[in-house]
Amino acid sequence: MLPTVEAQRKKVGVVLSGGGAKGVAHIGVLKVLEKAGIPVDVIVGTSMGSIVGGLYAIGYSADQLDSLVRVQDWMFLLSDKVNRYDLPFGEKEQDGKYLLSVPFDRGKKRPSGFISGQNVYNLFSDLTIGYHDSLDFLQLPIPFACVAADMFHREEIVMKGGNLVQAMRASMAIPGVFTPVRTEDRVLVDGGILNNFPTDVARELGAEIVIGVDVQADLMKEDKLESVSGVIPQIINLLCMNKHEANVKLADLVIRPDMKGFSAASFSARAIDSLLARGKVAALQQWSEIMRVKELIGESGNVDNEIPKAHQPEKIAIRNVIIRGLSLREEGWVRRKMRIEENSEITLNDIHREIATLYGTKAFVAVNYRLLGTAPYDLELSLKSNPMSTLNIGFRFDSEDMAAILLNTTLNNRSLRGSQLALTGRLSKNPYVKLEYSLENTFLRGFNLAYMFRYNDVDYYRKGKKTNNVTYRYHAGELGLSSLYLRNFKFKVGLRYEYFDYNSLLFSNEDEVMSVRPEGFFSYYGVAELDTYDRRFYPSRGVSLEAVYSLYTDNLATYDGGSPFSALSVRFCPVVSLSDRLKVIPSAFGRVLIGHDPAYSYFNNLGGTEFGRYNTQQMPFVGINHVEVFENAVIVGKLEFRQRMGRKHYLSVIGNYALQDDNFFDLFGRKGIWGGGIGYSRDSMLGPIDLVFTFSDWSEKLGCYFNLGFYF
Repeated sequence: MLPTVEAQRKKVGVVLSGGGAKGVAHIGVLKVLEKAGIPVDVIVGTSMGSIVGGLYAIGYSADQLDSLVRVQDWMFLLSDKVNRYDLPFGEKEQDGKYLLSVPFDRGKKRPSGFISGQNVYNLFSDLTIGYHDSLDFLQLPIPFACVAADMFHREEIVMKGGNLVQAMRASMAIPGVFTPVRTEDRVLVDGGILNNFPTDVARELGAEIVIGVDVQADLMKEDKLESVSGVIPQIINLLCMNKHEANVKLADLVIRPDMKGFSAASFSARAIDSLLARGKVAALQQWSEIMRVKELIGESGNVDNEIPKAHQPEKIAIRNVIIRGLSLREEGWVRRKMRIEENSEITLNDIHREIATLYGTKAFVAVNYRLLGTAPYDLELSLKSNPMSTLNIGFRFDSEDMAAILLNTTLNNRSLRGSQLALTGRLSKNPYVKLEYSLENTFLRGFNLAYMFRYNDVDYYRKGKKTNNVTYRYHAGELGLSSLYLRNFKFKVGLRYEYFDYNSLLFSNEDEVMSVRPEGFFSYYGVAELDTYDRRFYPSRGVSLEAVYSLYTDNLATYDGGSPFSALSVRFCPVVSLSDRLKVIPSAFGRVLIGHDPAYSYFNNLGGTEFGRYNTQQMPFVGINHVEVFENAVIVGKLEFRQRMGRKHYLSVIGNYALQDDNFFDLFGRKGIWGGGIGYSRDSMLGPIDLVFTFSDWSEKLGCYFNLGFYF
């Protein structure tokens, strides 16, 4: 029951309904109740109401909650995504390739929800430091309870104690959207399906006066049921309709903010601002009723609840680090990866960094934390291993190769210190299949084998005019001898065998005829790469840097009876922010062939819109619309101005300049090639949409390129 309150007044309960994003309006109402001096002796909530209520119960004021909801990236929170910066390098290489990824585990069922709640759970942990132990919720600064539904026992569960974060997470677990919260004998989901306006719970806890805030929508008409954000609230309304009507009658005052035009998914910044305002307006419109209730309470003046204000500490003293959910071997792997030490002082950002690094490996489906006891705390990390393999599908349409589909299956995805097998195939004019096997021995070293078969049918041009068509079958086998993968950096060395099986005349025009026999090459290679982009496409900050050196032979020691030849390529591309919307992207890249008579298969190629489209040595150039063969040394400087319009639309102005020569040291004595273009892009659910108009003095032709879908 509730703690004793002054004898001269009645006990007051505030009830906050569920409603997804619409529950933000609760905060606006709480602001007005604070202004009116209404005491709060108990607070009860369901779903979003449980989140607002739980935080209010531990000392967050309405003003603090207002600030909190305004600054959150809700699209990120209500997902299981990891910021790209925090992904391990191996995951960054796969980022932005697939339209759809479906996890599966042979012999087991699919997860019971699309979102595990990784990000929102850890936000709750951040906001409830000091309340992470198992608690009696009725002993919080403001007594609190929230409602969930047990799917297994088919009953309403009123949570009045235990893990506060877990209770709030369970109360908001919309079936089919968020995974349920599982305890020893219960499977808990959003309490709104059984009791979305729990005034009865407030009465049971001793509230004599009940003020309810109801953002539950009325039943919608047929033409409104066209999206998940419309169907799910309708189902919840139907399931709890009878109880909702009865519970409304138990309230002394019900405040209903105007929710027209908003849904449970209205988490945009503009919607959040409007919902906060509508909650406040709805309460102010019932100011006279609030004053009437205040008289019933028995208080004539403003109330000082003397609730300690919640805060997040700048420094957190840690005594022990406890890891739950893993074997001793796996725990050792995690501890070696971590940078948090026992008996030290850390910040919340340190915890966020460790969680993001661990979760980003995709070895876990959940990485959560608690700070147990009092300072110095025991930091408890709870990890749940990810046994899932994945099936990935990518799609692309462009004006050069038309349609392409990318299919991938990865078995035992990111198992700790284990093996991984991946099979990838592309269906297109230039199809390929690739089989990769990797084994991670330690955090810093790995071993990998790969085989790739590719059929290439490529048109080559000279100054914008088609000169020939090349068709060949390409086989490649690779052994990664040693590798270093950090969060933003990769270093790898290895041995590769490549076989080019040419089956057509390679080059023919009025001036020369060249034919090339099928030929195989052994090469030793080293790759160093840095990637700090925040996004693969249309990044707003970060740097991309790559250097590759390869030494080519035909017998592991020589080439064609003489010295081997080699190739060095370098690429540097930072993003410079002039404003929130305007970015400047300067870049420089080039490739140099070193040695006498390098093989045709490794001649420099320039043209098109992306690196490595048809072969690894292809470099893009705005204004050269198709791939062309260039001399042994090529360098390119490029400058792009990109302006964002709205949230996902971009306009670009691009210029680039190239130099080429057979001798690197004679490059700057040659006349260069310039080109430029203007482009429109959109960041869509199907992937990047790019339309670019180009021109260069090399071909002296206008060009146009269109792409829809992820680049692969």
